[in-house]
Formats: sequence, structure tokens, C-alpha cells
Amino acid sequence: LGARSRAMPADAHEDIVARVVDDAVARGSFVVLESVVSTTRRALSTDDADALLLRLAQSVSRYARPPTSRFHVGAAARGASGNVYLGVNVEISAVPLNHSIHAEQFALVTAMANEERKVEAIATTEAPCGHCRQFMNELRDAGGLRCVTRKWRSPLAELLPHAFGPMDLLDDGEDESARTLLLEKSWVDDSGMNAQFATLAYVHGEKVPPSADLMPLTHLLERHGDDWNALAPLALEAMRKAYAPYSSSRAGIAIKTSCGGVFVGWSLECAAYNPSMSPLQVVFARMVAQGKDLSSIEQCLLLECPGAHVKYDCTVRLTLEKIAPKASVIVANVGHDNVA
Repeated sequence: LGARSRAMPADAHEDIVARVVDDAVARGSFVVLESVVSTTRRALSTDDADALLLRLAQSVSRYARPPTSRFHVGAAARGASGNVYLGVNVEISAVPLNHSIHAEQFALVTAMANEERKVEAIATTEAPCGHCRQFMNELRDAGGLRCVTRKWRSPLAELLPHAFGPMDLLDDGEDESARTLLLEKSWVDDSGMNAQFATLAYVHGEKVPPSADLMPLTHLLERHGDDWNALAPLALEAMRKAYAPYSSSRAGIAIKTSCGGVFVGWSLECAAYNPSMSPLQVVFARMVAQGKDLSSIEQCLLLECPGAHVKYDCTVRLTLEKIAPKASVIVANVGHDNVA
């Protein structure tokens, strides 16, 4: 008779999953590629994709940064591509609690940064809070999103019954299928975000008096050093990536750290408003994904729409004063609608 196969010990399973997560973190991506997911499922001898998703969420929770609560949360979102996008909760010391980044938000930011267009399932180490259920409701077909925890597996529609969402804010006669939702490629006209028409609003701790003189953004920034012009196209591209269907207040940030790293973030709105993410929160998620210290921020360029209903400059400046007090901050308004 042939040798009888033995089940792999549970701790060996955990070692395999931990190595997969550690590799994704070490690469600074927080992404487990579909090929690695398939290889891991074979190594664990499992066809249960949701169970593996939960194991990945549990493993990545080690990388959470919760200095206030000391409560570690991990998330793992599976995209239609088969890739898995990891997330952890991040709390910011010395600022209000609503600046925190939830693990589910982190995972969706990771997906968006990697051009994933649809998320089919998400596993979390704890039941998603109401804040996150509402944020996930921004996805296309959100009601069918599979939510997985240790105790249950349920579609989002069961966790958020009688939900308020993006379609409740449609204009009369607007086609639901025409509305761009979170993760989807935006076809919103961004012609107004023309860097040839810009004004400075805030420079190095000083508010800039309003001016009717519009100048190319590069000309405005070159007065403050070449490093700022290097950040300009990155911040502008982040601004284009923003998801702001409710206020049309797109904003983008590019920051440079003391080690020379450059990171970008964009505004992400939610139909219920409060679960929205500022561009600085998105930057923080991207920095944590690469293991960076938030206090290492040296330069921050924030681009906003002139006359926007929502402005992030005050929040960004106050937050950076707490966590990176030596950081230089420039805020500029970009676009045709600049007003004195």
C-alpha cells in the first residue's frame, strides 16, 4: 500500500499564509497576486476561497497601527481580477478619532491604487462597523458584496438593510448605469483642472492673499524650489483620480518624505458624507502599505478646485502640524474657475 498522506498541521498552514502576507508587505504593495492566491490554495489543499481570504485578513492585522485603541483589525478584499488587496486600521495620535482609517477603507484604497475595477468579497477580522458598511455601499452591485468574518458570511445587503446609497442622490431622470461608482474608471470631464490656470492659497504657514492673476502652476511653484514642481504632475494626476460625485470637489495630494519617497492621495466621497476619506488619509494608507513613518513627511502639495464646496486645506495643515510639524505645505487652486 502507498504511504497515507497526513493533514498539514494548523501552525504550518498559518506559516504559509504569514509568508504570503509578509511578502506582500515587504514589497510595499499590500497586494497578493492571483497567481500567489492560487498557489497558496493548493499548498493549503483548500477550495474555500473565502476561508483563505479570512486567513489573509487575520495575518495582515499584525501590521495595523492603532496607538489609541490597541485594537488590531485586518481586511482582505478579493477583486474580479483574482488579486487580493490587504488593509489594516490606522489611528493617528493627537488628532480627532475621525481621522482614523478603517481596515476596509484601506483595502479598497489598495484596490483603487492598483486599478482594480470590482471587488467581489471582503474578509475582516471583526464585523464591519456601520461606517465601513456605508463606505462599501459606494461599490457597484454593493448589495451582493460577500462579507466574511470568523462567525458568518453574508452579502452586504443583509448587513446594511434598507440602505441609503449613491442612487438615492441621482438627479431626476439620471440613468443609474451612467453613474460612476467607487473603483470604476472615471469619465467625468476634467478639462476644468487645467494647471495653466492656478493660484496659490497657502504657502509655508502663511495664507496667500486672493489674486485675480492666474498663472501656470509650474511658474507659481518654481519660486519655492524645483522639488515642488516635481510634485505638481503627481498631485494633478491624483486629483483626476479622485472620486467626488456628490460635491464635485476633487482634491489631490503629493507628498515627499525625508527618505525621498513620494506618495499621492485623492479625495474619496461617500453618499452619507461622514465615511468619506480625505486625500491625506489616502496618502497615509499608501505610506503605511510601504512601511513608512508618517512623521517623515517633509513636503506636501495639495491641489483643490477653486470655489469647491468641500475644502481639505485646513484639515491637512492641522493634521500635519501634529504628526509632521516641520513639513512644508503648499495649497493651490487649479482650474478655469479660479476666483479672486
